[in-house]
Amino acid sequence: MTIKLFISILKITLCILTLLLVQCCTGPDKSTPQLSRPQAQVEEIVKEDPVPVAKDSERTSWQKPELIIQQMGNISNKTVADIGAGTGYFSFQLMHKAKKVIAIDIDENMIALLDAFMGSLSEKMSEKIETRLALPNNPLLKKDEADIALFVNVVPYMQDRTAYFSDLKQNLADKGMVMIVDFKTRRLPIEAPPYEERVLPHIVEEELYNAGFSRVYIDDSTLDYQYIITAQ
Repeated sequence: MTIKLFISILKITLCILTLLLVQCCTGPDKSTPQLSRPQAQVEEIVKEDPVPVAKDSERTSWQKPELIIQQMGNISNKTVADIGAGTGYFSFQLMHKAKKVIAIDIDENMIALLDAFMGSLSEKMSEKIETRLALPNNPLLKKDEADIALFVNVVPYMQDRTAYFSDLKQNLADKGMVMIVDFKTRRLPIEAPPYEERVLPHIVEEELYNAGFSRVYIDDSTLDYQYIITAQ
C-alpha cells in the first residue's frame, strides 16, 4: 500500500466517522432543502479498487448506470455536471466517458468524501473531475461551463424546481441538456423512497417547459423502476 493510498483511506475513514457523529448528535436538518437524499448512507468502499468508486452491486442491478450514460450519447467532448453527486456513484463512472465531470453537492461532508476518493486517482483521471460545494437553489455553474446537467434521485428534494431549471438553462452551453432520473410512482420491489418523496414525471415535464426548455422527452421504458426525462 502506497503512502498516498493510505492517506486517502485515512481521510475516507475520518469522513465516515464525521458523518455518523453528525447524524447521531443532530439527526437530519429538515429546515434546509436537500439536493441529495436525506439520511443517505455512505456505500461500501472497496479500498482495493484502483478507482475508488462507492460501489453498490444491488443498486447497479436496478439503477443500470451504463444505460443511463448511454442515453447521453457521445460525451467524450462534453462536460457533465452531476448535481446532487453524493458519494460519486455516477461521477466516478462518468469520468471514464466524459471530457470532464463536475461533482456538485450541497453537503460539505459529501464533498469531503469525494475529495478523499479523488486522492487515489491517477493524475490523468483527477484532472477530469472537479468537486463543487453548491447552494440548495444554485449549482454555482459558470456560463457555458457544462453541456449536460444530470439529476439522479434528486428532484423530489428541490424546492422551486422551475426557478432552478430556469437559472440552469441560462448557464448551460449551447444545445445543452438536462437529464433527470427518478423513481416511478408505483409499487416497486426495491428499497425506494416513500410515495410522498417521489414526483410524477408529467409534473417535472411541465416545470421544464415553464423554465424555458422547448424539447422535453419522458422515457419510462428503458429502466424498470425509474423514468428518464431529457430536456433541451
